[in-house]
Amino acid sequence: MATRPTWAEVSLSQLAENYRIIREHVGPERAIMAIVKADAYGHGLSEVARTLAQAGVDWFGVASADEGVELRQLGITQPILLLTGFWEGEQSALTDYDLVPAIYSEDQLATIEEWGRRMDRRIPFHLKVNTGMGMLGLHWQGVEPFLELYRSMSYVELEGLFEQFAAAEDFTTRQTEEQMERFECVEQGLARAGIHPRYFHQANSEAIVGRPESWGNLVRPGLLLYGYHLPMRIPEGALGPDVQQLPVREILSFKTKVIAMKEVPAGIPLGYGGRYVTSRHSRIATLPAGYADGMNRRLSGGGKVLIRGQFAPIVASISMDLTLVDVTEIPELRIGEEVVVIGRQGDATQTAIDLAEATGSLAYEILCGIGKRVPRRYLP
Repeated sequence: MATRPTWAEVSLSQLAENYRIIREHVGPERAIMAIVKADAYGHGLSEVARTLAQAGVDWFGVASADEGVELRQLGITQPILLLTGFWEGEQSALTDYDLVPAIYSEDQLATIEEWGRRMDRRIPFHLKVNTGMGMLGLHWQGVEPFLELYRSMSYVELEGLFEQFAAAEDFTTRQTEEQMERFECVEQGLARAGIHPRYFHQANSEAIVGRPESWGNLVRPGLLLYGYHLPMRIPEGALGPDVQQLPVREILSFKTKVIAMKEVPAGIPLGYGGRYVTSRHSRIATLPAGYADGMNRRLSGGGKVLIRGQFAPIVASISMDLTLVDVTEIPELRIGEEVVVIGRQGDATQTAIDLAEATGSLAYEILCGIGKRVPRRYLP
């Protein structure tokens, strides 16, 4: 049992409420695929998935076959999409655990056709097209040869068509509009070929919030389920897009405690490298959380934490296990008091987005960076 006083609290009731808000927003006619890759963005796959399954989510999206297998072993029965496809040798997982792969090449298609023939069953897949993201996907202008090959096969079923937006939160360019236009061209090409997938999906969290024209018949909330979406970039002076500020709330708090305090005279170097030198007589608190726990090193000498409802600056270099904080302005502080890295304390709040802005990072990276040795405590 973990007794080290550094932990994360995850509100499962708020997760269910966030899902309900998204469901109400997109309407009952659309399926919702909950993105739970990377241990549910650091929140803990098992409890998050079970809560969303109980809440009625239609699909789960993960990055890889091993994540999909883990969901099945947890008792999840909803369809599961492998968003980055499958590796050679994972074909048996597709059929043993009813996992639906993303496909983005003719070689992949031939591989699962051969596996389906061996198993004497049709294997569903979702075709991922590259309309501008440039990471994975069959190029949107090169779909026709793929469809010709598909029509010659008997053991695969094109169940869905999808793409990945590069910057759905950015309304200062037409990049997302161009991606949607290209996606529509692919849809039309499928229809002309007599191929009619059941699902068409493009919308991530930011598109759910601000681009209803992209919703299709399935949406893929990720960060939004956990209480966040990226800040929208809207041209100055524009009337603005149809952006809905959904009342989702953050479900995770990251906390620790003060384990030591000391009085330090002016002119004393602290931490690795001695890069920080006290400019005055200071009271310094030690926290049992370091970069191995999710305290991003770029917060060194510029980040802050919440103590007694007020912000206290991080000083010196954050180490693997420990962080130093200047608590001179909190004179009554005692060892053992709670410290909030992410979350609310009193009337003050610090979010993963705040930490991302302070470190030149993303909320995704901050949340996924909360280490494995930080126990998650699940609140009802």
